[in-house]
This record gives sequence, C-alpha cells and structure tokens, in this order.
Amino acid sequence: MKNRVIDKQLIEGIIRANNNEFVEKVNDKINYIVSNAVNDLSKQIAYVSLENVIFQPVNELLSGGFTDNSKFIYFLGVDSAQLELNTHKATTFWKDLKNKIVFAWKNRNTRRHRRRRKKQVIEQSAVEQFAYEFDPSRYNIYSLCEDLQTAVAKFCDATTIVYLEGDRIRIVGKEDFGSNTQIIIYPVIFNGEMFKYYTGRKRGFLDIDIFARVDFLNDKYEKVGDNFFKIIKIFNVLYYFANKAMPNQIFIESLLYSCPDELFKGDDIYTVFVKVLNYLTMTSIKNIPSLTNPDKTIFTDKLSASSGLGYEKFINQFVYLNQKEKADPKVSLKTKIENNLNKSKTPKTTLKRPERKNNLKENLDKAEPDNQLQDKQDKTDKTE
Repeated sequence: MKNRVIDKQLIEGIIRANNNEFVEKVNDKINYIVSNAVNDLSKQIAYVSLENVIFQPVNELLSGGFTDNSKFIYFLGVDSAQLELNTHKATTFWKDLKNKIVFAWKNRNTRRHRRRRKKQVIEQSAVEQFAYEFDPSRYNIYSLCEDLQTAVAKFCDATTIVYLEGDRIRIVGKEDFGSNTQIIIYPVIFNGEMFKYYTGRKRGFLDIDIFARVDFLNDKYEKVGDNFFKIIKIFNVLYYFANKAMPNQIFIESLLYSCPDELFKGDDIYTVFVKVLNYLTMTSIKNIPSLTNPDKTIFTDKLSASSGLGYEKFINQFVYLNQKEKADPKVSLKTKIENNLNKSKTPKTTLKRPERKNNLKENLDKAEPDNQLQDKQDKTDKTE
C-alpha cells in the first residue's frame, strides 16, 4: 500500500471539516429524551429523580475532538447510596448460582416418588423469584439499565432502536439523530464529585474523576488556547485510520497535556502538529500521569491503558523529517486515508472551555428539538 503524505493541506482539512450544528442538535435531542425518561422513571423508582441525576459526556465530546467516527458516549450518574448498596448486593448472583448447581448435582438421584413435592418447591421458587424482581431493596444498576431502555424508547421515534447491552444502552435512529449515529449511555453511581462505574463482583466500583479531567483541559486551554483541542482532534482522526478504532481519550488528552506549552504556540496548525509529533517520538511516555488520576501513569491507570498498543502502532507509522533540514516538513503515513473530510460530523475546534454538566431538570422546560438531522450521506436505515 502506498504511503499517504500527511501534509499541510490534509491537516488543515481535518480542522476545517466540521458540523458543529449537527453535534449540538444530537446533544440537545438526547438531553431532551433522557430528561423526560428520567422524569418518567422518578414516578416509579424512589432512587431516581431529576434532582439527583447528572448527564455527563465522557469521550471526545468533552474536549471537542469529535470526529466522523466518534460515538456520543455519556454517563447517567445517579446520586443514591441505596442504589450503590443494592448493586454491591447483586454481586452474590454467581455465588447463589453455584450453590444451586451444587445442590442440584448432589440431589440428582432423588427418588421418583418425590416428584410431586419437587414440583411444589419449583412453583414456590417461581413465586419467590417474582417477589425478588419487584423488591426495591434489590433494585441495582442493572435493573436501572433495563428500565432506562424502556423509558428512553417511549420518547424516541418509532424507527429508533434502543439496545440493552449489559451495563449500558445503545441508541440508533436515523429519524431522531441522523444516519450512522450511535449514542451510548452508561448508568453509574455519582457521589457529587466522583463517578463510580460498576465493574463486577471481583473489582467492585471503579472511581472516575471526570471533573479533574475537565480542570486539566481548561488549564491547558488557558495556557495555549484552542490549538490544544485542534491537536487532539487531529490525533483522533489519524489514530483512527491507523487502528480502525477511536483512541482512549484519557490516554490522548494526558499525552498531549504533558507536552510543553510552547509547542502549541503559533498560527500555523500544521507546524504545531509536526512539533508535537516530533517531540513525542523523542520522549519516553511511560511515566506520563493520567489526567483522571495523576498518581498513576497512562499505562497503569485502568481508564487509559487500553490505547497503549494502538498508540505504538499509530506513532510507528510516521516518518519524521528534521524541520531544520526541510523548509516544508512532511510526515508519511503507511496507511490509506480516505478523503471523506467533507462529510465529517465534527464540531468546530475553536471551543469554549469544557463545562461541568448540571442535572436534567432544566431540559424539561425546553421545547422538543426537531428531527431534521439526516445528512446527505444517509445509508439504508436498519430498524430490525
């Protein structure tokens, strides 16, 4: 495969390609839907209300590094100690299942004349299971995820599909959000400062400090301006074409935050890009701290370590030329980059500072956003 030259025209094209209006409309629409869904749930579930829920973007939506291949990913944080406690209780599921299997194996040779009694026990167990499903003391994150799926679907177009995928819901709908748009929502615990993502019985809750990440992004923005966000966007686009997947944003943001401020200075974004890229190839990144947990590196923080190998693949595909030897430095990328920048759904990168989101109550007073979100590159709508 021939090398594609990453030149000034391509880098500037990445920055110019944007559809800020599209992203804002999708964001407004999903905020409206989730606000009404939560309001609906609050009438049935004591642990959920508009006052104790926060709807927080968590991926490149936070920095504005949104690309044509990005998804809209959010946390639905619920401030409820009872919900957290119930979720901890749910960790006995596999233990209970194991006990049932062991009991069934030990009693596999039970005499036939006990069948009638066994049937009565099974019927009784069914009643107990029914009572368990409606026991508020056992309502947990997974229960909320199921109910959220139903509630969100009520406020979507009939052609929109809301998938339940374990600990999250995924929404796809051309009429509501435009073609090829995916929205993912993770219900999590929120204690006022920290988001707590449940990872299972062995690991329990994983604390995620998104607000610390926002503060770091704002700090860099104050020092170097929006070139910082532009470089994040460029890295996201080029990383995707190298790996066919979006990078972990905590990894990329931490990596670029660690770069000296003076590298981001200047009006020529291509020159800034080359300076940052050359710096990273000459610098060891193994000890760079994570923005969500400065006590850990981007390789030891569980929230960011997933992009380590992808970054190596991304960075190793570049050939760096010395700026002192070349008046117009170019960088070669050993991969084909499709020229689809004109149909990008990327917002402007001259951004305001990332903000901490408030709860959803204010969205109920707004009119429902329109559904005119289809772009000219629509593909066949799948509503199966």
